[in-house]
Amino acid sequence: MGGYIWYDLECSGLLPAYDVPFQAAFIRTDEDLVVEEELVLRARVPDHIVPAPDAMIVTGQRPCDLMDAPLSQTQLMSEIAGFIAKAAPATILGFNQLAYDEEMLRAGYFQNLLRPYATSLDGNRRADVLTMTRAIAVLAPGAIAIPERDGRSVFRLGDVCRANGIDLGEDAAHDALNDVRATIALFRLLRDRAPDLVAALMENADKRSVQRRLDAGGVFGLINFGKILPVAALMTSPTNPSSMAVADLGVDPASYLDLPRPELAAVMAAKGVRPIRSVKLNAQPLLLPWKDVRAAAGVEEKVEALHRQRLLQINAHDGFWKTLPAALAGRFADRQPCAWPEGRMYDRFITDADARACQTWHRLAWEQRVPFAAEMIADDRLRAFANRIAFLEAPHALGPEARRRGDEWLRHRLTTTD
Repeated sequence: MGGYIWYDLECSGLLPAYDVPFQAAFIRTDEDLVVEEELVLRARVPDHIVPAPDAMIVTGQRPCDLMDAPLSQTQLMSEIAGFIAKAAPATILGFNQLAYDEEMLRAGYFQNLLRPYATSLDGNRRADVLTMTRAIAVLAPGAIAIPERDGRSVFRLGDVCRANGIDLGEDAAHDALNDVRATIALFRLLRDRAPDLVAALMENADKRSVQRRLDAGGVFGLINFGKILPVAALMTSPTNPSSMAVADLGVDPASYLDLPRPELAAVMAAKGVRPIRSVKLNAQPLLLPWKDVRAAAGVEEKVEALHRQRLLQINAHDGFWKTLPAALAGRFADRQPCAWPEGRMYDRFITDADARACQTWHRLAWEQRVPFAAEMIADDRLRAFANRIAFLEAPHALGPEARRRGDEWLRHRLTTTD
């Protein structure tokens, strides 16, 4: 279908694996930003989740609002999945949604037996108006007014909108539909004031476009929290085809080229200056050819020559290229598995057979879902979610022993910290 899908979620807290959306707003527009369809949904917070007090205060929700909403979480996620599928392929946008809303959406899909990565499939592209605002503030500062507080730039949606004449008062912010409308208005302003830059950044909403750009080689500018880093592509992660390792050419490669695998992996995970960092190809990286950022970077010609020399030094070091794949593959090898299934979304992909079984599960009556999940879904995480959903939404479909186990699980979740 094409066009844009804009959305915002208001949620019970900040942890995607353990919190849920209770309000969702979606607006579908054409490429001229003409509204074609709106969808606003409200859902109950399930019994095993206690909303964070801050989330309640910020969104102005009362406990009764969250208990009396019309949809269950499974119904909410199914409605959202249907809306996005109907509009695909589309570019999916929000404000800070790649770091927050997308993670909440993925977790919600996963825990309700839907495709976790639906926004990256079916030809969809993903972009984030917050990251584009940050990039434009660096590369074309005259195009956008960024407010400050205590000497630091503030990139909250409401503050940025008000600084640029877009109406989003404090009383209207943190309502999903108001936030979506404000995000569209902000994108329109950015596109009007910096059209070429927005077009270049929107190209990066397509993973394939980013890959082609990096495959061309050379030096790129990576905008990272107000700074422009000179980087060069190294290699795709052996364990994640959507992650590309890049070298920061502002760092002398002699400091890491001869490191053994464990030390090289530690350097990549260190805080602060990292000579090698990972770029998510499918999350609109703020990565542009160096020629497009040269003026804003303000780097002297002799420093640019040093960057090119360092790239040659990296490419010529055979030992580094033998060590790098193992260092990338082992970065998270020592991560301890989570005891709860919702914390294990990234442990492994869902198989095609289980994905088909989940589609069938959604079409069955409640009385059929529990035995079907036990027999036909191989993934233990998905079986746990199927049992949980039945206990929370249709306890009448369970036998006495299953209800007893559900009661015990719920009591444990609400009264312990493990």
